[in-house]
Amino acid sequence: MLHLICNGRVLNAPITGVQRYALELLKQLPDVEVLAPKPGLRPPFNLLWEQLVLPLKSMGRDVRLWSPCNSGPLAVRNQIITIHDLSVVDFPEEFSRLYLEYYAFLYPRILPRLKAVLAVSEFTKRRLLDVYSLPPEKVHAVPLGVDHQRFRPQPAESVENLRSRLSLPRRYILFLGTLSRRKNIGQLLKAWTRVQSEVDADVHLVIAGGAAAAHVFREVGLPSFPGRTVAIGRVADDDVPLLLAGAEVLVFPSLYEGFGLPALEAMACGTPCIASNVTSLPEVVGDAALTVSPHDVDALADALRRVLTDREYAQSLREKGLRRAALFTWEIAARRTLEVLLQ
Repeated sequence: MLHLICNGRVLNAPITGVQRYALELLKQLPDVEVLAPKPGLRPPFNLLWEQLVLPLKSMGRDVRLWSPCNSGPLAVRNQIITIHDLSVVDFPEEFSRLYLEYYAFLYPRILPRLKAVLAVSEFTKRRLLDVYSLPPEKVHAVPLGVDHQRFRPQPAESVENLRSRLSLPRRYILFLGTLSRRKNIGQLLKAWTRVQSEVDADVHLVIAGGAAAAHVFREVGLPSFPGRTVAIGRVADDDVPLLLAGAEVLVFPSLYEGFGLPALEAMACGTPCIASNVTSLPEVVGDAALTVSPHDVDALADALRRVLTDREYAQSLREKGLRRAALFTWEIAARRTLEVLLQ
């Protein structure tokens, strides 16, 4: 009987899409044993644990290791790694030199040795095939899911309580994500500057995410931070569904996504979504979101204007989004993942 072990290196980190993926699938795969370093072990020491300690605990004739968060131990051949994106290749300016050197060393050596590779989207699968020339039958695209018990239209009273607790504006456009260059915050701020005089005066832009590096805002090129804009920092994971459900629209103008989970979760909450038309996002949102070029400020401004002023159109996006999101569940993702893990 094959014994499955999960590499839990990042499970104690703040929850982003990568951690949510691992945690949600593990809920559906109770027979998978999780091995993780001590809480609080930070880079590079957690990577040393992954390369030196984890192999000693996960080798065996009937043992298979699943590493769900982009890397794994080079010494373990009977292993499957989930790759969420190739941002270390496609957006190297976002990472430290040491981080880039680590993955530049690791990926060409480990990927050909693996039993299989899981990709979270067809886009990420194509990038893996293009960059590392892997056999197509070795790479399996399995989309992420949504916890529909959490991410769903929320009671008005619960949304209002969150609004009061976080001092949110009554009506708001929402950006949710890490504040990095590839999230394209600058274009969003420029578009918001152009359109805010044409929409209701009580509508604000709320930016939620981890603390931004100074360059993210310095490179916007605006004389000052736009009016009616609020940056609220990282939001507790339990509050994310309410934050999404309370928004007039989620704007996700990213230049690069391996999947784009916030867009899917917003649609599951019944929130209209504006998303980029590049990388993985078109395959995630389908025709259920308004997609625009992330390089076109005018198109992004037009999209904001349309969703905020055309109630019938916004309602159609809500309905399409709910239907689209219903196609993605963690149960489906877990079943397809397990098929690959056991092959």
